[in-house]
Amino acid sequence: MAFLGQLQSKLQEIKMQAMPQVSAVLEQANQATSKARQNLMPVLSKCGQQLDTLGKILQANVNPKQSPIDLVPANTAFDPALEKASFEFHYDDTSQPVLQNQGNCLTIKYPESDSIDLKVSFLPDEQYHLERIDLHWGSEPMNGSEHTVGGVGYAGELHFVHRNVKQSSLTEALKQPDGVLAVAVFFNESHEDNATLVPLNNALANVSFRGTECAVHALRISQLVPVEKNKEFWLYDGSETVEPFRETVKWIVCRSAVPISSAQLEKLRQLRKSRAEDEVEQTMQPIRPVQPLNSRLVRSSFKSVAQAELPGTNE
Repeated sequence: MAFLGQLQSKLQEIKMQAMPQVSAVLEQANQATSKARQNLMPVLSKCGQQLDTLGKILQANVNPKQSPIDLVPANTAFDPALEKASFEFHYDDTSQPVLQNQGNCLTIKYPESDSIDLKVSFLPDEQYHLERIDLHWGSEPMNGSEHTVGGVGYAGELHFVHRNVKQSSLTEALKQPDGVLAVAVFFNESHEDNATLVPLNNALANVSFRGTECAVHALRISQLVPVEKNKEFWLYDGSETVEPFRETVKWIVCRSAVPISSAQLEKLRQLRKSRAEDEVEQTMQPIRPVQPLNSRLVRSSFKSVAQAELPGTNE
């Protein structure tokens, strides 16, 4: 027993002597690990930046015609063929569309039909049917539009999405290079309500959550297109601004805007991206960031300072 006691005492003595050395080794290891982590962070950060840049390059190469875009004079060429363009809108204000919360935007869906709702003079062989209207907005007066003009946004944006009647459905039209024509109209925030939007705002309580829908009555959508001023517009080839971002959309972006009141915007901002049964509510943020223009040239129906030159002209 005495021997065991001596052995335990000796082991305890060795342990006590070794503890400082073990602690020192562990401290050195921790310091080395911390230093290695600090040295590695800039490398990892740089790698992350390079991967992000590479991803953008690859994305641009794979999908070179994405929307929305920033409309700037340096990348815009005046096209005389568009200067006296005419539009024939034949929207049926008596129809009863369905208002749908898609989660990524608010959509006004129109009944399936082959009625001719739009003709444009610079596309003489094409006729279009209005399939839906998508609404986009933001949290501030100048961050609600998807397209921007010289880096400046608007309070919101309407997309009138038309199907070329050569195609039997919007799904089929989105597979064709000339299948879809979208007309974009900006919203300008104002103090007074836009009377045309009142029926829409009255229906918003029924589509608070994603996946909900309701009928909307007495919506005179023809009043939402700035007909008197729509002779000034931009034209370019792009894509859907919601998934799956198919690049078969020809865009007409109107230069003039229509009003929407602060109160009407606030009601839109109450809509949810989440479903009613989801545990966590998410506010809808229906804005896709501006995409690279790449090699595209935007054409305009009006002249502006420092514009690009239209290919094939000497002006």
